[in-house]
Amino acid sequence: MYKYNPDSYLLYGTSKSPRPSFPIRIRVVMTEAVKGSVLSSAAQRAIRRYPYFAVRVEVDASGSYVLQPNEQPVVVCPTQKKNPALGSAEANGHLCFIDYVGCDIFFNIHHSLTGAAGMLEWVKTTLYEYVCEAYGVKPDSEGIRLADSPLLPGETAYPDAASLPDVKITLPFSDREAHYFQKDYVIGALCPFYTPQYYTFDIEQEALLSYAREHGGTPASVLSVLMMKAADMVLPQKAATIVAGITHNFCDDLGCPNSYRDLVKLLYVPYTRDMASWSMDALSAFTRKTMAEQRTPENAAAELRRVVADYEVTDTLPTLADKRKYNMTHARYVSQPRATFNISYVGHQQWGGLEPYVRASYTLAEGHFLLEVLNVGQLFCVSFFLVTPGHKYIRSFRQALDAEHIPYTINGPFKKHLPGVVLPNQ
Repeated sequence: MYKYNPDSYLLYGTSKSPRPSFPIRIRVVMTEAVKGSVLSSAAQRAIRRYPYFAVRVEVDASGSYVLQPNEQPVVVCPTQKKNPALGSAEANGHLCFIDYVGCDIFFNIHHSLTGAAGMLEWVKTTLYEYVCEAYGVKPDSEGIRLADSPLLPGETAYPDAASLPDVKITLPFSDREAHYFQKDYVIGALCPFYTPQYYTFDIEQEALLSYAREHGGTPASVLSVLMMKAADMVLPQKAATIVAGITHNFCDDLGCPNSYRDLVKLLYVPYTRDMASWSMDALSAFTRKTMAEQRTPENAAAELRRVVADYEVTDTLPTLADKRKYNMTHARYVSQPRATFNISYVGHQQWGGLEPYVRASYTLAEGHFLLEVLNVGQLFCVSFFLVTPGHKYIRSFRQALDAEHIPYTINGPFKKHLPGVVLPNQ
């Protein structure tokens, strides 16, 4: 059994320098310019609803990271060329902060604490408090956790891995088959002139949902097929297999649907190159079937056991340096098999009475040739990540959308402006 808060273990896998390392940044586009003082007071009220996010990091006598309650205010500041690093004194030691510019609010958090789904609850609570104070209204709160509401049953749950079936995960492909953009990652890491960028695609919900229904798909399966077709346009022919990695939250599979924990795994869909010529109906059926075969309680249990086993190994290592060295290759998001591209869709979100005040929202994180998808109002808000200038990649995805007559509005490129992280004894 692991000894510490499971939220602490991903911290060992972070970079030794104050640069982006497992950050999540959610951009919310408001309909009017943001009032900084109102946002700051709203943020302080909202964070009290999420004590598991209001933490600071310490190192104990065994060289282990420990999360302690942090009573300092959450930092809310104008967006700067160099924003605070997560965990730094400038962030009051918090692993989260908020910045804003014009109509944009950016929520930042370390991935160790949660994923986009859990983070969105904090985002919506903060926005609700902001709208109430800024406009003197009380919007409909359906789908929003109010700042003075109690924790939900099982909100902090983390399943007991030892009580779950001991089974092994069987991948639908050989790990070595997946071609990924290794050269781009190397160039992005070594070239000081390249800044990670993203583009946004706004797609009308009804247009995509109608298209998905027509072809027996879902938003996730359709986007997976479109990304496969885009990858087919740019990858060399020697890349025989294009593998989609579709994020799946397995809290429901493990009986803790309200948990804020980032209990996710990738569902892998391997496409051979000849499949790019298949019909959308056939590709949707193949994608959904392959996903469903992996979306089982047994696979969820196996993934949790894999993650917890690395926590337990980490606890046995004698020094902080040893723990960090081990997790540079074993941290849960690092040790998963690679896919050619990833898609993360957190599922349908309820925004209640916030919709008249929020135009769009986009999730930002590390990655390349990767889609993050949120819904706001009548839009699917898609962010497309690049680690190098990638006009050909954007062009190929647009061609895939255009070929299926799916309308969209594109904007960008934008700099991600992901925050770094500073930890004790780093």
